[in-house]
Amino acid sequence: MRRTILRAALPIAALTLLTTTACSGGGSAVKAAAGSNFSSSQVTTAAASGPLSALTWYGDYRAPYSEDPLKTADYPEETILGNVCESVLRTGADYSLNPGIAKSWSQPDGEHLVLDLDPRARFSDGHPVTPADVVYSLARNQVPAVASNYADSYNDVTSIKATGPEQVTVTFSKPDYLFVHNLGILAGAVVEKAFAVKAGANFGNAETGVVCSGPYTVASFDGTNTMVLKRNPDYWDPSRAAKAQTLTFRFLSDPGAIANALTSGSLDGAFDLPPSTVTQLSKATDGKLYVGATGSTTQNIDLIVSQFTGTLADVRVRQALSMAIDRVGIAKTLFYGAADPLYAVAGPGFWQNSPAESVYSAAYQKLVKAPDVAAATKLVRQAGATGKPVSIGYAADSPSQAQLAEVLQQTGDSIGLKVNIVGLPDQQYGNLFIDPKARAAYDSFLTINYLEFPEAADMYSSYATKAGIQNFNGYTDPTVEADLLKAQGTQDVVQRAQYVTAAQAVVAQALPWIPIVAPRALLFQNKAVTGAPLTFSYMDNAWAASVGAP
Repeated sequence: MRRTILRAALPIAALTLLTTTACSGGGSAVKAAAGSNFSSSQVTTAAASGPLSALTWYGDYRAPYSEDPLKTADYPEETILGNVCESVLRTGADYSLNPGIAKSWSQPDGEHLVLDLDPRARFSDGHPVTPADVVYSLARNQVPAVASNYADSYNDVTSIKATGPEQVTVTFSKPDYLFVHNLGILAGAVVEKAFAVKAGANFGNAETGVVCSGPYTVASFDGTNTMVLKRNPDYWDPSRAAKAQTLTFRFLSDPGAIANALTSGSLDGAFDLPPSTVTQLSKATDGKLYVGATGSTTQNIDLIVSQFTGTLADVRVRQALSMAIDRVGIAKTLFYGAADPLYAVAGPGFWQNSPAESVYSAAYQKLVKAPDVAAATKLVRQAGATGKPVSIGYAADSPSQAQLAEVLQQTGDSIGLKVNIVGLPDQQYGNLFIDPKARAAYDSFLTINYLEFPEAADMYSSYATKAGIQNFNGYTDPTVEADLLKAQGTQDVVQRAQYVTAAQAVVAQALPWIPIVAPRALLFQNKAVTGAPLTFSYMDNAWAASVGAP
Protein backbone atom coordinates (compact mmCIF):
# COMPACT_ATOMS: atom_id res chain seq x y z
CA MET A 1 0.00 0.00 0.00
CA ARG A 2 1.56 3.19 -1.18
CA ARG A 3 0.96 6.88 -1.42
CA THR A 4 1.53 9.61 -3.95
CA ILE A 5 0.07 12.96 -4.93
CA LEU A 6 -2.40 14.37 -7.44
CA ARG A 7 -0.86 16.26 -10.33
CA ALA A 8 -3.56 17.70 -12.63
CA ALA A 9 -4.93 21.23 -12.70
CA LEU A 10 -8.62 22.07 -12.91
CA PRO A 11 -9.95 25.25 -14.49
CA ILE A 12 -11.04 27.76 -11.85
CA ALA A 13 -14.49 28.05 -13.44
CA ALA A 14 -15.07 24.34 -12.93
CA LEU A 15 -13.90 24.55 -9.31
CA THR A 16 -16.30 27.44 -8.68
CA LEU A 17 -19.13 25.46 -10.24
CA LEU A 18 -18.40 22.50 -7.95
CA THR A 19 -18.27 24.51 -4.75
CA THR A 20 -21.34 26.65 -5.36
CA THR A 21 -23.89 24.33 -6.93
CA ALA A 22 -26.33 21.97 -5.26
CA CYS A 23 -25.25 18.54 -4.11
CA SER A 24 -25.03 15.84 -6.74
CA GLY A 25 -26.65 13.04 -4.79
CA GLY A 26 -25.30 9.91 -3.17
CA GLY A 27 -25.38 7.39 -5.97
CA SER A 28 -22.25 5.72 -7.24
CA ALA A 29 -22.86 6.47 -10.91
CA VAL A 30 -20.87 9.29 -12.44
CA LYS A 31 -21.07 10.12 -16.12
CA ALA A 32 -17.90 8.61 -17.53
CA ALA A 33 -15.20 10.74 -19.03
CA ALA A 34 -15.03 11.02 -22.78
CA GLY A 35 -13.03 8.32 -24.48
CA SER A 36 -13.38 4.63 -25.22
CA ASN A 37 -14.97 3.25 -22.08
CA PHE A 38 -14.39 -0.39 -21.22
CA SER A 39 -16.23 -2.73 -18.89
CA SER A 40 -14.90 -4.20 -15.68
CA SER A 41 -14.61 -7.58 -17.44
CA GLN A 42 -12.31 -6.21 -20.17
CA VAL A 43 -8.75 -6.39 -18.87
CA THR A 44 -6.48 -5.80 -21.88
CA THR A 45 -6.49 -4.08 -25.22
CA ALA A 46 -6.40 -6.29 -28.33
CA ALA A 47 -3.55 -8.80 -28.38
CA ALA A 48 -0.47 -7.80 -30.35
CA SER A 49 0.24 -9.80 -33.50
CA GLY A 50 3.72 -8.60 -34.39
CA PRO A 51 7.03 -7.24 -33.10
CA LEU A 52 8.13 -3.62 -32.72
CA SER A 53 11.57 -2.16 -33.27
CA ALA A 54 10.95 0.46 -30.59
CA LEU A 55 8.31 1.44 -28.04
CA THR A 56 8.22 4.73 -26.13
CA TRP A 57 6.08 5.05 -22.99
CA TYR A 58 5.23 7.59 -20.32
CA GLY A 59 7.29 6.64 -17.26
CA ASP A 60 5.24 8.90 -14.96
CA TYR A 61 6.05 12.17 -13.22
CA ARG A 62 9.72 11.51 -12.34
CA ALA A 63 12.52 9.06 -12.99
CA PRO A 64 12.98 6.06 -10.67
CA TYR A 65 15.19 6.69 -7.66
CA SER A 66 16.78 3.26 -7.99
CA GLU A 67 16.69 0.13 -10.14
CA ASP A 68 16.49 -1.95 -6.96
CA PRO A 69 12.90 -3.29 -7.02
CA LEU A 70 12.50 -2.94 -3.25
CA LYS A 71 13.69 0.62 -2.68
CA THR A 72 10.70 2.77 -3.59
CA ALA A 73 7.06 1.83 -4.06
CA ASP A 74 5.66 4.58 -6.27
CA TYR A 75 4.33 4.89 -9.79
CA PRO A 76 7.61 5.29 -11.74
CA GLU A 77 9.35 2.32 -10.09
CA GLU A 78 6.28 0.11 -10.14
CA THR A 79 5.45 0.93 -13.77
CA ILE A 80 8.95 0.09 -14.99
CA LEU A 81 10.88 -2.33 -12.79
CA GLY A 82 8.53 -5.31 -13.04
CA ASN A 83 9.61 -5.56 -16.68
CA VAL A 84 13.22 -6.08 -15.54
CA CYS A 85 12.94 -7.89 -12.21
CA GLU A 86 10.33 -10.63 -12.20
CA SER A 87 8.52 -11.67 -9.07
CA VAL A 88 8.15 -15.25 -7.91
CA LEU A 89 4.61 -15.33 -9.33
CA ARG A 90 2.97 -13.39 -12.15
CA THR A 91 -0.11 -11.28 -11.62
CA GLY A 92 -2.42 -11.32 -14.62
CA ALA A 93 -4.32 -8.36 -16.02
CA ASP A 94 -7.34 -9.71 -14.12
CA TYR A 95 -5.21 -9.83 -10.91
CA SER A 96 -5.08 -13.63 -10.94
CA LEU A 97 -1.88 -15.24 -9.67
CA ASN A 98 -0.07 -17.31 -12.29
CA PRO A 99 3.09 -19.40 -12.54
CA GLY A 100 6.32 -17.49 -12.99
CA ILE A 101 9.69 -18.25 -11.44
CA ALA A 102 7.63 -20.59 -9.27
CA LYS A 103 5.86 -23.01 -11.58
CA SER A 104 3.47 -23.92 -8.79
CA TRP A 105 2.68 -23.08 -5.17
CA SER A 106 0.59 -24.52 -2.37
CA GLN A 107 -0.37 -23.95 1.25
CA PRO A 108 -0.61 -27.28 3.04
CA ASP A 109 -1.75 -25.26 6.06
CA GLY A 110 -2.12 -21.61 7.00
CA GLU A 111 1.41 -21.32 8.36
CA HIS A 112 3.37 -22.63 5.35
CA LEU A 113 3.62 -21.58 1.71
CA VAL A 114 5.54 -23.96 -0.57
CA LEU A 115 7.02 -22.67 -3.83
CA ASP A 116 8.19 -25.12 -6.50
CA LEU A 117 10.53 -23.30 -8.87
CA ASP A 118 10.63 -23.58 -12.65
CA PRO A 119 14.00 -25.13 -13.55
CA ARG A 120 13.99 -23.19 -16.84
CA ALA A 121 14.22 -19.80 -15.09
CA ARG A 122 17.43 -17.91 -15.91
CA PHE A 123 18.84 -14.51 -15.06
CA SER A 124 19.74 -12.15 -17.88
CA ASP A 125 23.41 -13.18 -17.57
CA GLY A 126 22.47 -16.81 -18.22
CA HIS A 127 22.84 -18.10 -14.66
CA PRO A 128 19.99 -20.28 -13.36
CA VAL A 129 17.57 -18.94 -10.76
CA THR A 130 18.19 -21.12 -7.71
CA PRO A 131 16.39 -21.54 -4.38
CA ALA A 132 19.29 -19.64 -2.82
CA ASP A 133 18.53 -16.65 -5.07
CA VAL A 134 14.84 -16.76 -4.16
CA VAL A 135 15.52 -17.09 -0.43
CA TYR A 136 18.01 -14.22 -0.55
CA SER A 137 15.66 -12.01 -2.55
CA LEU A 138 12.60 -12.49 -0.36
CA ALA A 139 14.66 -12.18 2.84
CA ARG A 140 16.01 -8.80 1.69
CA ASN A 141 12.60 -7.40 2.67
CA GLN A 142 13.48 -8.15 6.29
CA VAL A 143 16.94 -6.54 6.27
CA PRO A 144 16.79 -3.06 7.83
CA ALA A 145 19.73 -1.81 5.76
CA VAL A 146 17.86 -2.60 2.54
CA ALA A 147 14.96 -0.38 3.70
CA SER A 148 12.42 -2.28 1.61
CA ASN A 149 9.19 -0.43 0.97
CA TYR A 150 7.48 -3.79 1.30
CA ALA A 151 8.96 -4.76 4.68
CA ASP A 152 5.58 -4.62 6.41
CA SER A 153 4.31 -7.41 4.14
CA TYR A 154 6.84 -9.71 5.82
CA ASN A 155 5.90 -8.92 9.43
CA ASP A 156 4.49 -12.40 10.03
CA VAL A 157 7.17 -14.31 8.11
CA THR A 158 9.38 -16.27 10.50
CA SER A 159 11.54 -18.15 8.00
CA ILE A 160 12.29 -18.45 4.28
CA LYS A 161 14.22 -21.62 3.49
CA ALA A 162 15.23 -23.83 0.61
CA THR A 163 13.45 -27.13 1.22
CA GLY A 164 14.49 -28.94 -1.94
CA PRO A 165 16.68 -28.59 -5.03
CA GLU A 166 13.93 -26.55 -6.69
CA GLN A 167 11.78 -25.63 -3.71
CA VAL A 168 11.43 -22.78 -1.19
CA THR A 169 9.13 -22.74 1.84
CA VAL A 170 7.89 -19.61 3.62
CA THR A 171 6.76 -20.05 7.23
CA PHE A 172 4.45 -17.68 9.10
CA SER A 173 3.99 -16.96 12.79
CA LYS A 174 0.22 -17.25 12.38
CA PRO A 175 -2.14 -18.51 9.66
CA ASP A 176 -1.81 -16.25 6.62
CA TYR A 177 -3.63 -16.72 3.33
CA LEU A 178 -3.05 -13.14 2.20
CA PHE A 179 0.76 -13.08 1.97
CA VAL A 180 0.89 -14.99 -1.33
CA HIS A 181 -0.38 -11.90 -3.19
CA ASN A 182 2.91 -10.17 -2.34
CA LEU A 183 4.80 -12.72 -4.39
CA GLY A 184 3.06 -11.39 -7.52
CA ILE A 185 4.33 -7.81 -7.01
CA LEU A 186 7.78 -6.32 -6.44
CA ALA A 187 7.65 -7.47 -2.81
CA GLY A 188 8.41 -10.87 -4.35
CA ALA A 189 10.99 -9.70 -6.91
CA VAL A 190 13.94 -12.02 -7.47
CA VAL A 191 17.48 -10.69 -7.99
CA GLU A 192 20.70 -12.58 -8.58
CA LYS A 193 22.28 -13.09 -5.16
CA ALA A 194 25.92 -13.18 -6.31
CA PHE A 195 25.61 -9.92 -8.23
CA ALA A 196 23.73 -8.13 -5.44
CA VAL A 197 26.19 -9.22 -2.75
CA LYS A 198 29.16 -8.12 -4.85
CA ALA A 199 27.53 -4.75 -5.65
CA GLY A 200 26.79 -4.07 -2.00
CA ALA A 201 25.48 -0.56 -1.36
CA ASN A 202 25.79 0.24 -5.09
CA PHE A 203 23.20 -2.36 -6.05
CA GLY A 204 20.49 -0.70 -8.11
CA ASN A 205 22.16 2.63 -8.73
CA ALA A 206 22.38 3.89 -12.33
CA GLU A 207 26.07 2.94 -12.70
CA THR A 208 25.84 -0.59 -11.25
CA GLY A 209 22.29 -1.65 -12.05
CA VAL A 210 20.74 -5.04 -11.26
CA VAL A 211 20.70 -8.57 -12.63
CA CYS A 212 17.22 -10.10 -12.76
CA SER A 213 15.27 -12.58 -14.88
CA GLY A 214 12.71 -10.39 -16.68
CA PRO A 215 11.99 -10.01 -20.41
CA TYR A 216 13.86 -6.69 -20.46
CA THR A 217 17.19 -5.42 -19.12
CA VAL A 218 18.27 -1.82 -18.53
CA ALA A 219 20.27 -0.54 -21.49
CA SER A 220 20.77 3.03 -20.26
CA PHE A 221 19.48 5.39 -17.60
CA ASP A 222 20.42 9.04 -17.28
CA GLY A 223 18.80 9.28 -13.85
CA THR A 224 16.51 12.14 -14.83
CA ASN A 225 14.79 12.21 -18.21
CA THR A 226 15.03 8.85 -19.94
CA MET A 227 15.40 5.16 -19.14
CA VAL A 228 15.89 2.71 -22.00
CA LEU A 229 15.21 -1.02 -21.66
CA LYS A 230 16.29 -3.57 -24.23
CA ARG A 231 14.72 -6.91 -25.04
CA ASN A 232 16.36 -9.87 -23.30
CA PRO A 233 17.11 -12.11 -26.33
CA ASP A 234 17.64 -15.16 -24.14
CA TYR A 235 14.58 -14.76 -21.96
CA TRP A 236 13.83 -18.10 -20.37
CA ASP A 237 10.08 -18.25 -21.14
CA PRO A 238 9.55 -17.88 -24.91
CA SER A 239 5.78 -17.61 -24.47
CA ARG A 240 6.27 -14.36 -22.53
CA ALA A 241 9.17 -12.87 -24.49
CA ALA A 242 9.07 -9.13 -25.21
CA LYS A 243 7.79 -7.96 -28.59
CA ALA A 244 9.57 -4.60 -28.67
CA GLN A 245 13.33 -4.52 -29.22
CA THR A 246 13.71 -1.39 -27.11
CA LEU A 247 11.41 0.26 -24.58
CA THR A 248 12.11 3.90 -23.74
CA PHE A 249 10.48 5.59 -20.77
CA ARG A 250 10.20 9.37 -20.66
CA PHE A 251 9.36 11.29 -17.50
CA LEU A 252 7.05 14.29 -17.69
CA SER A 253 5.18 16.13 -14.97
CA ASP A 254 3.23 18.76 -16.91
CA PRO A 255 -0.23 17.49 -18.01
CA GLY A 256 -0.12 19.57 -21.18
CA ALA A 257 3.27 18.18 -22.17
CA ILE A 258 2.04 14.62 -21.55
CA ALA A 259 -1.05 15.09 -23.71
CA ASN A 260 0.94 16.76 -26.50
CA ALA A 261 3.56 13.99 -26.49
CA LEU A 262 0.84 11.37 -26.86
CA THR A 263 -1.14 13.14 -29.57
CA SER A 264 2.02 13.99 -31.53
CA GLY A 265 3.25 10.39 -31.43
CA SER A 266 6.45 11.03 -29.50
CA LEU A 267 4.96 8.78 -26.82
CA ASP A 268 3.24 5.55 -27.88
CA GLY A 269 1.28 5.11 -24.67
CA ALA A 270 0.70 5.98 -21.05
CA PHE A 271 -0.89 4.83 -17.80
CA ASP A 272 -1.70 6.99 -14.76
CA LEU A 273 -2.75 9.97 -16.83
CA PRO A 274 -3.61 13.27 -15.13
CA PRO A 275 -7.41 13.69 -15.35
CA SER A 276 -7.03 17.08 -17.01
CA THR A 277 -5.64 15.34 -20.12
CA VAL A 278 -8.92 13.49 -20.70
CA THR A 279 -10.57 16.14 -22.85
CA GLN A 280 -7.65 16.53 -25.25
CA LEU A 281 -6.81 12.83 -25.48
CA SER A 282 -10.41 11.80 -26.09
CA LYS A 283 -10.25 13.79 -29.35
CA ALA A 284 -7.00 12.24 -30.58
CA THR A 285 -7.17 10.80 -34.10
CA ASP A 286 -4.03 8.64 -34.06
CA GLY A 287 -4.64 6.85 -30.78
CA LYS A 288 -7.32 5.90 -28.29
CA LEU A 289 -8.03 6.92 -24.70
CA TYR A 290 -9.46 4.08 -22.63
CA VAL A 291 -11.47 5.03 -19.53
CA GLY A 292 -12.12 2.33 -16.96
CA ALA A 293 -15.39 1.36 -15.39
CA THR A 294 -16.20 1.76 -11.70
CA GLY A 295 -13.68 -0.30 -9.74
CA SER A 296 -11.04 -0.45 -12.48
CA THR A 297 -8.28 0.49 -10.01
CA THR A 298 -7.47 -0.08 -6.35
CA GLN A 299 -6.67 3.61 -5.90
CA ASN A 300 -8.41 5.65 -3.21
CA ILE A 301 -8.20 9.36 -2.46
CA ASP A 302 -8.71 10.02 1.24
CA LEU A 303 -8.41 12.56 4.00
CA ILE A 304 -6.21 11.00 6.70
CA VAL A 305 -6.78 12.09 10.28
CA SER A 306 -3.29 12.87 11.60
CA GLN A 307 -4.05 12.55 15.30
CA PHE A 308 -6.98 12.08 17.64
CA THR A 309 -6.51 15.41 19.36
CA GLY A 310 -8.02 18.78 18.63
CA THR A 311 -11.31 19.20 16.82
CA LEU A 312 -11.17 15.91 14.90
CA ALA A 313 -10.72 13.96 18.14
CA ASP A 314 -14.52 13.87 18.40
CA VAL A 315 -15.83 11.16 16.08
CA ARG A 316 -18.98 13.23 15.51
CA VAL A 317 -16.89 15.91 13.81
CA ARG A 318 -15.23 13.34 11.56
CA GLN A 319 -18.63 11.90 10.73
CA ALA A 320 -20.06 15.36 10.05
CA LEU A 321 -17.26 16.29 7.66
CA SER A 322 -17.65 12.99 5.80
CA MET A 323 -21.42 13.41 5.74
CA ALA A 324 -21.14 16.80 4.05
CA ILE A 325 -18.67 15.91 1.27
CA ASP A 326 -20.15 16.00 -2.23
CA ARG A 327 -18.27 13.00 -3.56
CA VAL A 328 -20.24 12.77 -6.79
CA GLY A 329 -19.56 16.42 -7.56
CA ILE A 330 -15.84 16.01 -6.86
CA ALA A 331 -15.60 12.92 -9.07
CA LYS A 332 -17.46 14.59 -11.91
CA THR A 333 -15.78 18.00 -11.82
CA LEU A 334 -12.29 17.71 -10.36
CA PHE A 335 -11.67 14.38 -12.10
CA TYR A 336 -13.54 15.03 -15.34
CA GLY A 337 -15.73 11.99 -14.72
CA ALA A 338 -12.69 9.70 -14.51
CA ALA A 339 -13.36 8.82 -10.86
CA ASP A 340 -16.22 7.57 -8.71
CA PRO A 341 -17.50 8.62 -5.30
CA LEU A 342 -15.95 6.48 -2.59
CA TYR A 343 -17.79 5.55 0.61
CA ALA A 344 -15.30 3.03 2.05
CA VAL A 345 -11.53 3.08 1.59
CA ALA A 346 -11.63 -0.44 0.13
CA GLY A 347 -14.26 0.30 -2.51
CA PRO A 348 -15.39 -1.68 -5.59
CA GLY A 349 -11.86 -1.90 -7.02
CA PHE A 350 -10.94 -4.23 -4.16
CA TRP A 351 -13.74 -6.77 -4.63
CA GLN A 352 -15.55 -6.28 -7.93
CA ASN A 353 -15.74 -9.57 -9.88
CA SER A 354 -14.59 -11.46 -6.79
CA PRO A 355 -16.43 -14.64 -5.71
CA ALA A 356 -17.34 -12.62 -2.60
CA GLU A 357 -18.62 -9.59 -4.52
CA SER A 358 -22.18 -9.96 -3.23
CA VAL A 359 -20.99 -9.83 0.39
CA TYR A 360 -18.83 -6.76 -0.18
CA SER A 361 -21.39 -5.01 -2.36
CA ALA A 362 -24.21 -5.40 0.15
CA ALA A 363 -22.03 -3.98 2.92
CA TYR A 364 -20.80 -1.14 0.72
CA GLN A 365 -24.27 -0.06 -0.36
CA LYS A 366 -25.18 0.54 3.27
CA LEU A 367 -22.50 3.25 3.34
CA VAL A 368 -23.65 5.07 0.20
CA LYS A 369 -25.42 8.27 1.19
CA ALA A 370 -26.11 11.65 -0.39
CA PRO A 371 -24.36 14.61 1.24
CA ASP A 372 -26.45 16.13 4.04
CA VAL A 373 -25.14 19.54 5.09
CA ALA A 374 -28.02 20.20 7.50
CA ALA A 375 -27.51 16.96 9.41
CA ALA A 376 -23.75 17.50 9.42
CA THR A 377 -24.15 21.01 10.81
CA LYS A 378 -26.37 19.65 13.58
CA LEU A 379 -23.77 17.01 14.43
CA VAL A 380 -21.03 19.65 14.67
CA ARG A 381 -23.21 21.65 17.07
CA GLN A 382 -23.87 18.55 19.18
CA ALA A 383 -20.11 18.02 19.42
CA GLY A 384 -19.64 21.60 20.56
CA ALA A 385 -17.31 22.14 17.61
CA THR A 386 -18.97 25.10 15.90
CA GLY A 387 -16.28 27.62 15.02
CA LYS A 388 -13.45 25.31 16.05
CA PRO A 389 -10.38 24.96 13.80
CA VAL A 390 -9.47 22.03 11.58
CA SER A 391 -6.26 22.05 9.54
CA ILE A 392 -5.70 20.09 6.33
CA GLY A 393 -2.23 19.59 4.83
CA TYR A 394 -1.77 19.00 1.13
CA ALA A 395 0.96 18.97 -1.53
CA ALA A 396 1.47 22.57 -2.61
CA ASP A 397 3.01 21.58 -5.94
CA SER A 398 -0.15 19.68 -6.90
CA PRO A 399 -2.92 21.91 -8.33
CA SER A 400 -5.43 19.10 -7.94
CA GLN A 401 -4.63 18.60 -4.27
CA ALA A 402 -4.92 22.35 -3.75
CA GLN A 403 -8.32 22.37 -5.44
CA LEU A 404 -9.56 19.36 -3.50
CA ALA A 405 -8.33 20.96 -0.27
CA GLU A 406 -10.25 24.12 -1.17
CA VAL A 407 -13.42 22.10 -1.72
CA LEU A 408 -12.97 20.42 1.68
CA GLN A 409 -12.35 23.81 3.28
CA GLN A 410 -15.59 25.16 1.89
CA THR A 411 -17.38 21.98 2.91
CA GLY A 412 -16.11 22.22 6.48
CA ASP A 413 -16.91 25.91 6.72
CA SER A 414 -20.45 25.24 5.49
CA ILE A 415 -21.15 23.01 8.50
CA GLY A 416 -19.74 25.39 11.08
CA LEU A 417 -16.07 24.38 11.26
CA LYS A 418 -13.18 26.76 10.66
CA VAL A 419 -11.00 24.90 8.16
CA ASN A 420 -7.46 26.03 7.43
CA ILE A 421 -5.72 24.45 4.43
CA VAL A 422 -1.92 24.40 4.32
CA GLY A 423 0.09 23.75 1.17
CA LEU A 424 3.37 21.96 1.84
CA PRO A 425 6.49 21.63 -0.34
CA ASP A 426 7.14 18.10 -1.58
CA GLN A 427 9.64 17.14 1.13
CA GLN A 428 7.47 18.47 3.95
CA TYR A 429 4.44 16.75 2.48
CA GLY A 430 6.37 13.49 2.20
CA ASN A 431 7.43 13.79 5.83
CA LEU A 432 3.78 13.49 6.87
CA PHE A 433 3.99 9.81 5.97
CA ILE A 434 7.14 9.04 7.94
CA ASP A 435 7.50 11.55 10.78
CA PRO A 436 4.99 11.81 13.66
CA LYS A 437 6.39 15.23 14.55
CA ALA A 438 5.61 16.49 11.05
CA ARG A 439 2.04 15.18 11.31
CA ALA A 440 1.54 16.76 14.73
CA ALA A 441 1.23 20.21 13.16
CA TYR A 442 -1.92 19.26 11.20
CA ASP A 443 -5.26 17.69 12.05
CA SER A 444 -5.42 15.88 8.72
CA PHE A 445 -3.84 15.57 5.28
CA LEU A 446 -4.78 14.43 1.79
CA THR A 447 -3.47 11.32 0.08
CA ILE A 448 -4.00 9.22 -2.99
CA ASN A 449 -3.41 5.69 -1.82
CA TYR A 450 -3.33 2.34 -3.55
CA LEU A 451 -2.70 -1.34 -3.04
CA GLU A 452 -1.08 -3.25 -5.88
CA PHE A 453 -3.64 -6.05 -5.70
CA PRO A 454 -7.35 -6.17 -4.78
CA GLU A 455 -7.48 -7.48 -1.20
CA ALA A 456 -9.68 -5.43 1.12
CA ALA A 457 -8.34 -7.17 4.24
CA ASP A 458 -4.83 -5.92 3.47
CA MET A 459 -6.06 -2.39 2.78
CA TYR A 460 -7.83 -2.10 6.13
CA SER A 461 -5.00 -3.82 7.99
CA SER A 462 -2.60 -1.20 6.66
CA TYR A 463 -4.25 1.70 8.50
CA ALA A 464 -6.84 0.32 10.93
CA THR A 465 -4.70 -2.06 12.98
CA LYS A 466 -2.01 -1.27 15.54
CA ALA A 467 0.71 -2.85 13.39
CA GLY A 468 -0.46 -1.24 10.15
CA ILE A 469 2.28 0.60 8.27
CA GLN A 470 -0.20 3.35 7.43
CA ASN A 471 -1.68 3.69 10.90
CA PHE A 472 -0.52 7.28 11.25
CA ASN A 473 -2.91 8.30 14.03
CA GLY A 474 -2.81 5.36 16.46
CA TYR A 475 -6.34 4.16 15.69
CA THR A 476 -7.20 0.87 17.31
CA ASP A 477 -10.35 -1.12 17.97
CA PRO A 478 -10.32 -4.66 19.39
CA THR A 479 -13.22 -5.78 17.18
CA VAL A 480 -11.49 -4.56 14.04
CA GLU A 481 -8.20 -6.17 15.08
CA ALA A 482 -9.93 -9.49 15.76
CA ASP A 483 -11.94 -9.54 12.52
CA LEU A 484 -8.97 -8.64 10.32
CA LEU A 485 -6.82 -11.27 12.02
CA LYS A 486 -9.54 -13.84 11.28
CA ALA A 487 -9.64 -12.64 7.68
CA GLN A 488 -5.88 -13.12 7.33
CA GLY A 489 -6.17 -16.70 8.51
CA THR A 490 -9.24 -17.61 6.43
CA GLN A 491 -8.74 -19.34 3.08
CA ASP A 492 -12.37 -19.22 1.98
CA VAL A 493 -12.85 -15.83 0.27
CA VAL A 494 -16.55 -15.54 1.10
CA GLN A 495 -15.98 -16.20 4.78
CA ARG A 496 -13.04 -13.81 4.68
CA ALA A 497 -15.30 -11.14 3.18
CA GLN A 498 -17.70 -11.49 6.10
CA TYR A 499 -14.89 -10.77 8.56
CA VAL A 500 -13.62 -7.86 6.47
CA THR A 501 -17.03 -6.22 6.08
CA ALA A 502 -17.64 -6.55 9.81
CA ALA A 503 -14.39 -4.63 10.39
CA GLN A 504 -15.31 -2.17 7.65
CA ALA A 505 -18.59 -1.31 9.37
CA VAL A 506 -16.71 -0.26 12.51
CA VAL A 507 -14.00 1.64 10.63
CA ALA A 508 -16.62 3.46 8.54
CA GLN A 509 -18.09 4.90 11.73
CA ALA A 510 -14.75 5.72 13.37
CA LEU A 511 -13.30 7.28 10.18
CA PRO A 512 -9.56 7.34 10.91
CA TRP A 513 -9.43 7.89 7.13
CA ILE A 514 -12.26 9.66 5.30
CA PRO A 515 -12.71 8.23 1.78
CA ILE A 516 -13.49 10.72 -0.98
CA VAL A 517 -13.19 9.31 -4.52
CA ALA A 518 -11.70 6.37 -6.43
CA PRO A 519 -9.94 7.18 -9.73
CA ARG A 520 -10.73 5.07 -12.77
CA ALA A 521 -8.08 3.45 -14.93
CA LEU A 522 -6.86 5.64 -17.78
CA LEU A 523 -4.79 4.30 -20.68
CA PHE A 524 -3.80 5.98 -23.92
CA GLN A 525 -2.45 3.79 -26.68
CA ASN A 526 -1.19 4.89 -30.11
CA LYS A 527 -2.73 3.15 -33.12
CA ALA A 528 0.67 1.65 -33.92
CA VAL A 529 0.72 -0.45 -30.73
CA THR A 530 -1.61 -2.72 -28.78
CA GLY A 531 -1.61 -5.27 -25.94
CA ALA A 532 -1.42 -3.04 -22.85
CA PRO A 533 -3.49 -3.97 -19.78
CA LEU A 534 -6.60 -1.97 -18.93
CA THR A 535 -6.34 -2.46 -15.17
CA PHE A 536 -4.03 -1.35 -12.37
CA SER A 537 -2.23 -4.68 -12.78
CA TYR A 538 0.51 -2.98 -14.78
CA MET A 539 2.03 -1.97 -11.46
CA ASP A 540 4.94 -4.30 -10.63
CA ASN A 541 4.51 -6.61 -13.60
CA ALA A 542 6.10 -7.31 -16.99
CA TRP A 543 3.17 -5.74 -18.84
CA ALA A 544 5.35 -4.33 -21.64
CA ALA A 545 6.27 -7.79 -22.93
CA SER A 546 2.75 -8.10 -24.34
CA VAL A 547 2.78 -4.76 -26.17
CA GLY A 548 3.54 -4.99 -29.87
CA ALA A 549 2.22 -4.20 -33.32
CA PRO A 550 -1.53 -4.69 -34.01
